[in-house]
Amino acid sequence: MNATSAESPPPAKPPLWQIVPTADYERPTDSQPATLQRRWRALGRLLLGDDKGEAAPARAEADLRALPQLRLANLVPPIDWAPAARALGAPDEDTHAPVRLFIGQPYCDHAATLAHWACTHDAVVLTPPDSAQILAANQRWLDDLAPAKGHPWVLPELERCFLRHASGLELLRGFLARALSGALGPGLIGCDSWALAFIERIWPLPGTPRLTLQAFDGPALTRYLMQANRGHVRFLSARSGKPLLPERPADGKADATAAEESTCPELRQLAAHCRGNPGLAWHYWRQRLRAAPEHQPQEQAEEAPHDPPAGADRERLAAADEVVWVAPGIETPTLPAESGEDVAFLLHALLLHRGLDAEALGALLPIPDARMHSHLLRLRALTLLEHDGARWQVAPLAYPTVREFLRSRSYLTDGF
Repeated sequence: MNATSAESPPPAKPPLWQIVPTADYERPTDSQPATLQRRWRALGRLLLGDDKGEAAPARAEADLRALPQLRLANLVPPIDWAPAARALGAPDEDTHAPVRLFIGQPYCDHAATLAHWACTHDAVVLTPPDSAQILAANQRWLDDLAPAKGHPWVLPELERCFLRHASGLELLRGFLARALSGALGPGLIGCDSWALAFIERIWPLPGTPRLTLQAFDGPALTRYLMQANRGHVRFLSARSGKPLLPERPADGKADATAAEESTCPELRQLAAHCRGNPGLAWHYWRQRLRAAPEHQPQEQAEEAPHDPPAGADRERLAAADEVVWVAPGIETPTLPAESGEDVAFLLHALLLHRGLDAEALGALLPIPDARMHSHLLRLRALTLLEHDGARWQVAPLAYPTVREFLRSRSYLTDGF
């Protein structure tokens, strides 16, 4: 070998947070071997009985307990969307179009992402009109929009600028006409993916760059969870007893190569189930975390060496020995078999607008108020909906069920 030649460095791994054109979004799929294995186990349970189809779990669900909210908040902190904002780049990267669209999936906080971006780039943040202004087609909201000389502008939530109503679209049309013509100067519009699917039916957006956060596949989800792990906590599968996350490096950085090589089937399946949506995967992961019974720490202490290391080594060992169990799955809410068009209208409206208050729902839906409130309360009792004090929304864990319900009835769905 030529002494002057040098081995070429390995190709750089892609960053965890990537902003790509929506056409380049790559939804992860479950690996074929893992799918075949699950089908084989299901066949075994069918032929041999529930107790012989597969090995007993390492920890039975009944033997584990839910974690308190404070502990969950520490183990699974809210997603920091600042890295996604940095991946959006500078405001002048697309000079051929005055406006860029940033599309966010449900539970991926595109408004928070654009708030970070606006702060970084000294952008003017536009406030959407309220429901009364929208239904009254109050032109004052449009008249108050003016170019900010020397500054880009940001509208974080385009879905808040319209209502699916005969009187609820005029302000949206007026805003898009001004923004896309360049009359407001360079800008960035955030929009929910379901709202965009509806908006494109009434106002095509040719030539406008559409960007989104690239899907999180199994390795990316593993890498994110490694980074989010505050401290040395071992997350063990309640099914197999094996770690679901590789050991965190001493420098605290989650290496992409290590995440790729050690991604477990459970996280690949979770990423595929969530269609690459990291916000949704965050909710699923959080809800699956469990703790051992109260006597478990004592049992571990009795099995530990009688003369453990002292000082910093002892603290490090104690931190490393902390165990959190991950339930093999959680029961996904299901829609009642008798769910009809009223329920479909209601759920579709909530997704198109990323949540609505009861007053807006009453104005948009052809459902008597008493019946609508009955639907809302029943769906919340079934954990299909949740109410944050202002708006009704589809609950995160119910989203895959609701999306499939609407798709099967040929309702308009988002593009993800």
